[in-house]
Amino acid sequence: MIRPGQSTDIQYLTNMASETVKIMKEERNDQWDEFYPLAHDFQNDVTNESIFVYILDGEVAGSITVDQHFSNAYNEFEWHQPVEQAMIFHRLVVNPMIRKKGIASKLITFAESYAIENGMTSMKVDTYSLNRKAQELFTKHHYTFVGERTFPERKNPFYFYEKPLNP
Repeated sequence: MIRPGQSTDIQYLTNMASETVKIMKEERNDQWDEFYPLAHDFQNDVTNESIFVYILDGEVAGSITVDQHFSNAYNEFEWHQPVEQAMIFHRLVVNPMIRKKGIASKLITFAESYAIENGMTSMKVDTYSLNRKAQELFTKHHYTFVGERTFPERKNPFYFYEKPLNP
């Protein structure tokens, strides 16, 4: 079951993010760290009603944030679909203890359906170039690589993807 996130979910989400950071470090992927994402990031998502959680056996097992809060970097690409008619998903996290059960895929599919219900024509997403798992997941879901951008605070670039949505 997927439902809107609530303030009572934040502790579970921050724990999942913290455990995910440990795995990312082992994989030499510094997309997330001890400074991001934090409880206030998830609380902002709850306040903005943009976070959705996946419930498995009565427990929060993952989450996804879906909104139209694009960074300025999104204006630098030639998208197939305009940004104004798109949503983005971010802070996709699944409890590391129960990965490989399709939860991330279900959350992405939910995000796409949510975007369609809100009249959007595409979904966009970005990830750090060292995050191979995310790139594989996006490719599996038919996201197309659009371009990359390097930020001054990062050694490696971020990759940007999009997917047209069919109602």
